[in-house]
Amino acid sequence: MPERLELTKNVLFFKTVAPIDDNAISEILDEAVENKEAGTNFIIDNFRYSESTNLNVDYKVSIKVFPTVRPVYFLDDDNFEDRIYAFIIIIELSNYLVVLSKSCSSFLQVLKEKFDLIQVSDLSKLLRNDAEFQKMSLRNMTVSDKAIRSRSYESGNLIGTLSTHAAGRSIPSHFKVREGGNTKSISGTGRVVESSARQSINDIVNWADTQINLLTTANQNDFLNLFAKKVLLKDVLMISKPSALLIDISSIEDKILDGSLQLKYELIKKEVLNGKKKRSKKIINITDRIQAKLILELGKVYEIDSNLDLVGYKSSSKIKKNKKTLSISSNLLRKIKVEENNKLESFMGYINKHGLFSITFDDPKYMYFMDNCFEDVSGVAEIESILEILHPQINIEKVLSEKGAFINNQIAFDNDSMFGFVEKTHANDDYIFCDDLGDEWADHITLNLTDPSISFIHSKHGNVSTSASNLHDVVGQGIKNLGNMFFSKNQINQKVTLSLANHYKCGKGVQTQIARIRKSTPNFDTDIDSLFRDHKLHRKCILSCSFISKTAITAEFNKLKNGQKVRGNIVQLLWILSSFAHAAKDVNVIPMIYCAA
Repeated sequence: MPERLELTKNVLFFKTVAPIDDNAISEILDEAVENKEAGTNFIIDNFRYSESTNLNVDYKVSIKVFPTVRPVYFLDDDNFEDRIYAFIIIIELSNYLVVLSKSCSSFLQVLKEKFDLIQVSDLSKLLRNDAEFQKMSLRNMTVSDKAIRSRSYESGNLIGTLSTHAAGRSIPSHFKVREGGNTKSISGTGRVVESSARQSINDIVNWADTQINLLTTANQNDFLNLFAKKVLLKDVLMISKPSALLIDISSIEDKILDGSLQLKYELIKKEVLNGKKKRSKKIINITDRIQAKLILELGKVYEIDSNLDLVGYKSSSKIKKNKKTLSISSNLLRKIKVEENNKLESFMGYINKHGLFSITFDDPKYMYFMDNCFEDVSGVAEIESILEILHPQINIEKVLSEKGAFINNQIAFDNDSMFGFVEKTHANDDYIFCDDLGDEWADHITLNLTDPSISFIHSKHGNVSTSASNLHDVVGQGIKNLGNMFFSKNQINQKVTLSLANHYKCGKGVQTQIARIRKSTPNFDTDIDSLFRDHKLHRKCILSCSFISKTAITAEFNKLKNGQKVRGNIVQLLWILSSFAHAAKDVNVIPMIYCAA
């Protein structure tokens, strides 16, 4: 019967940690076939058969092929179902398990508990150093909702074209490479896919045996060594504590939208029957309104206190330390249910099982992601480059407000306001536009023809502090508008002739006489053409922040460099500054922050 199978090279590799017995394989198979159609028989049902290939590779194989059904979501009738065929194949080869599956019930949690999933860093040994990386997805080591959390790249060959600036704090979650005439994809879930025609089990075993030999003898790929490296969670927990949690709600939302995942709620009803108290459970559908609210709430970043409780949810939600992993414990997520492939389980269990969350630590060079802990190999050496974007400005400490006070006949911003300070600082630029309020790209946009540059300036005032909250907002504004910095001539012309042609009206409704075109020349059309043609043209995203002191931040960051403990807000500050610098440099924009000395 197994000879009937024609398979693609789409497998998971696991390392055995103890001798394999019947119970372990049975438990995995039982989990996988939970969605078998009731009252049907297995098409193929083999358990730990001993086999040998034509190349004398000995192995054992367990196979389950079975029918399953799933609801038809586009018809409002429970009588309609899709009938498909599913399979799971477990190949025992040397000290490894090679697993192939399709349309089964989820069994990964059982596998992960009993065997070690081969990680991306080890799977990179399957690649030669001349492999051409064509696609790559990276998870940035941050949970900030103002930062870019993940990025994807595609090229003929990313080696040499992808900037490896801050690669050490990026975790590869998926990549596709070309080696000779073959393409191979490897994901953070330990899945390896190689292009090929459909093959027999013996051919798959011969191929898997070659891959396992590489895993045990080859070195890691040089290119992937540039990225964050995997470290043992137990070692990290000895020197650092979890500080923030982010649930990967976007991947869950995608499955909800395509109908493959449904959210339900376990309603517990208490009643008295014949004088006795009884509890009954009922599973109900969650309305679209409640579902949208839940997704919005779960998309937030949650702080973790020293007892591993989520701040604000101390009595109901916390992070649990397990033998090898971290997991989420939440009363609410336990009551919410997830239905996938006709199997119902708690939302909490689903998130934990699939590793759909990230945790950062009070030592910013560590992050927990997809059930593994990673270390930023660029480390604190990056601190120097982050400090370089801080540019102390004379008299910024004299700024008393962001925009100043307003009266009807006013023609300029107050000298002691941040807006007035910025305009004095950029007095030598050829064009200064105040783009605050409305469809704004920045608080100020300036053009300089001599030092050919375009500057977007975002202003924020506050008392000098190392708090991360003030910086959080202004960094978010700066990152959000990076794309607008590459405006076309038509776009800037439209802005100048429409919104910027008016006088400034403050947020409190006072109509001033402050021209929004603060400085210009009669030759705008010619100047903008000349600026765009200049090969030396560069763009700067500037955050003007009176509440930042370079001296104070340098002192705190030096503690980090020396391995000293710092307050949690300093770690957050480093993440935010780092996110701003990387986001700007990724799009060839120079990041700068005006600050106090």
